[in-house]
Amino acid sequence: MNKQATATMPILMIGLNHKVAPVDVREHLAFGPERVPLALSELVGDKRVIKEAVLLSTCNRTEVYVLTTGFAFAELQLEEFFSRHANLSLDQVRRIVYVAHGEGAALHLMQVAAGLDSLVLGENEILGQVRSASEMAQCAGMSGPVLSALFRYAIQAGKRARTETPIGQGNISVASVVVELAEQVLGPLNERTALLIGAGKISSITARALVKAGLRCVMIANRTFERAQKLARNLNGTAVHFDALDETLAQADIVICSTGAPHIVLHTGTVMKAQQMRGDRPLLIADLAVPRDADPQIASIPGVHLSNIDDLEITVKTRHPLTASVCHEVEEIVRQEMKSFCQWVEARRCASVIQALYHKGEDIYQAEVEQTLRRLGPLTPHQEHLVQAMAKAIIGKMLHEPTIHLRELPPDKDTATYIAWVRELYGLK
Repeated sequence: MNKQATATMPILMIGLNHKVAPVDVREHLAFGPERVPLALSELVGDKRVIKEAVLLSTCNRTEVYVLTTGFAFAELQLEEFFSRHANLSLDQVRRIVYVAHGEGAALHLMQVAAGLDSLVLGENEILGQVRSASEMAQCAGMSGPVLSALFRYAIQAGKRARTETPIGQGNISVASVVVELAEQVLGPLNERTALLIGAGKISSITARALVKAGLRCVMIANRTFERAQKLARNLNGTAVHFDALDETLAQADIVICSTGAPHIVLHTGTVMKAQQMRGDRPLLIADLAVPRDADPQIASIPGVHLSNIDDLEITVKTRHPLTASVCHEVEEIVRQEMKSFCQWVEARRCASVIQALYHKGEDIYQAEVEQTLRRLGPLTPHQEHLVQAMAKAIIGKMLHEPTIHLRELPPDKDTATYIAWVRELYGLK
């Protein structure tokens, strides 16, 4: 750990993703929007160790970013948080999580936002998820100026990556991977019917991709029937009642699960019964939810192909990977935005020194004016004003040059050393 870098940027990140933890671990650490505020409150506590926090939770990752007064204590606090929610020992947590400090933590977030760390490289959904994580933390009062700025620069990196490079032009997403998988298992989709269990954003995106690929019919089942109806109108599909799932399932060739429920929604017995009614025709079930919606035992039913979010990686690896030149272009954008964020951090540190300089100048001005006025004896209000104005002008002129130098430090200047020198020179605390 670079001590100087972490001292100037006391940001810590701990997380796990599809690369280090399977879905049966990640699903215990999946935090829907309704759980995020409470989780952030649990993380921050009394704000003695953790001053700011943002929780980024998606199907493929759970990462916590914090601004801290002490890395060792904060790291332990976050490990314990992961341990409690994943029902794992601290040793088990430490074997799977990744940790980054200071600039390393900031750089990782920018790579995530730019699509360089996704299951599907260049996927577009992650940028919106990064933005939502920041907004939820701000609404909960847990993200202050530093993490808000970090996420702002990361989102800028993600936007630029997708507009200035081809990384977002391949239309590669979880939805497109599901389409590929459906065509591999079932062949052409023009005579196929899909059932969406859940009417959220992922379901909608996946359904649109299937329809574009030629799907004949879409049915939508959701706990809230009105929401199923709304999506059905947008997709020219049919809304079905959730309690009629058994009968509806028998009509489907493709089932897309993405409800956000904390428990299993699609059970083995239900699918087995439907499969008997279907005459054992092939059935594809794509479980895109974390926590999982479909019972893993469904995979043992003859004729049923069950894929969860991790299984999609196999299909991803068969796609043509992004060229090294495209990745290099994105990495260059990330470096540029990282440099801008570091400059923001340094400017913020310089601002605190400038503020301390002027506070000290104000203290000197007040003390000397009071002493001078006592020595001069009775003065008219106009004369007192002139004495005060003169003293204030002297302080302002004395601090003008140091202030200009601090605000306009060249990029190659050792800012930390310069700030320390200014503090020592002027006796600032």
